[in-house]
Amino acid sequence: MNKTMDDAPTPLAPERFALVWIDAEGARVLRWRDRVTEVRVRSEIPVHERSTYHVRHDPRVRRGGGGRGADDAARHRTEHVRQFLGRIEAVLLPDEALEVLGTGELCQRLANQVRRHDRTHRRDRPITVDHTMRLTRPQLVARLKARLGLEPVRGGVGSYRWTGDLPHSRSGHVSGPRRVVIKPPR
Repeated sequence: MNKTMDDAPTPLAPERFALVWIDAEGARVLRWRDRVTEVRVRSEIPVHERSTYHVRHDPRVRRGGGGRGADDAARHRTEHVRQFLGRIEAVLLPDEALEVLGTGELCQRLANQVRRHDRTHRRDRPITVDHTMRLTRPQLVARLKARLGLEPVRGGVGSYRWTGDLPHSRSGHVSGPRRVVIKPPR
């Protein structure tokens, strides 16, 4: 089930939810336990080889094709992916709801593997998948807090946060917030 940020997620119990960010380089599993805890899982998936631009054989070889053989790591790429997804699944708790985020196909593959494993063990948990661009840690933490219904921490920086006249920290002079004027175009 794909969802967008516009959908209002229902708040979940913090001890029963995990947010998973996954791509070919690694995965992050974020949970809320009085603060954000993060578990990282490194990937050993080999990178894809670049295309050879329609050169299907080595021109120096007379018959039988020739050219460079397939890399051993590339041949076993699917096995590396399976092992990587298994390591992530081992970090997840069996009774927690999941939101899987990622840029590629691995997020859907992880969700499918967890669903298959849950069916085998007669468990049912909500799993949502969202294909997103690469997110930073603060963005992931904000998304985790929003999903749990926790109030995001807002900084008190900027005059727009003032509610009344406050004394200046150095001079003690009381002044209102600085007014911002929209300049007319030239």
